[in-house]
Parts: sequence; structure tokens; C-alpha cells
Amino acid sequence: MMNENRSDDFFQSFKEGFSEFQKKVGGFMDEVFSGEGTELKVRTDVYLTRDQYVIELEIPGVKKEDVSIQIHDGILNVKGTKYPVEGAEKYVYEKQERLYGSFLKSFTLPVSAVIEEVKAKYEMGLLYIRFPRNTGEEAEDDTNINIE
Repeated sequence: MMNENRSDDFFQSFKEGFSEFQKKVGGFMDEVFSGEGTELKVRTDVYLTRDQYVIELEIPGVKKEDVSIQIHDGILNVKGTKYPVEGAEKYVYEKQERLYGSFLKSFTLPVSAVIEEVKAKYEMGLLYIRFPRNTGEEAEDDTNINIE
């Protein structure tokens, strides 16, 4: 009889501990997958062609007007926000993998970049930022870039 009480106590304690563990892990997973309070991860390729530097950012579902590109102190900053589809708050999701929120990507520009001639184009979820190599002239330090 004494062993039965011990095993009941053990299982009750285990059950309560496991329940608490489930709550903590569940809350953590909800936070991770909800995207709330997190910064979006933006996949990026940076490469050099014969005459220009190219930065490609993968930002599907982000509207062009929700993105800004600025250069300050030799740093190129790309900021934006991905919003949920209008009316999405009415749905009860069984599974939601897409994340929403803001992002910021910063790039230190090479000295040979001609920032006055930066071109940005948004096409099919990809933002292309291209700028030629410098011919030796001094570059401006503060620039806002328009996206085509």
C-alpha cells in the first residue's frame, strides 16, 4: 500500500510537470511561428558583375510602397514591412506558416560603388539593387533610392 501511494504521487507529480512543460513549449512554438514580435528573415544574394554590384532580396508578398532604401554613411539600408492579407483576422487558422512583420537589411557599400547611380527594381517578389563601380569621383553620403 505504501508503494502504491508513492507511485501515485510520482505519476501525479510527473503529470503536473509534463503539463507545465507542454504549456511552456506550446507558448514558445506559438510565438516562433506567429511571427509577432520577430523580425522577418530576408534571403539575399550579393554579387559582382563586370561593371556593377548587385544585391537581390527575396521579399514575396511585400508591396513596393512598403519598402524603403536609403544610403547613409556608406551603409545601404533596406527596410520594409510584410502585412497579412486584409481581413485575415477573421479566419481561424489550422496551420499558418507565413510570417508577417518588419525587416531591415544593411550592407556596407564598397568604396568603389557609385551611389548616385543606384537603380532599384521590384519584380515578382525580388528586389534588385544595382550600382556601378566608381570612376574615382567622390560620392554623396545621404541618398534615398526610388524603386521602379
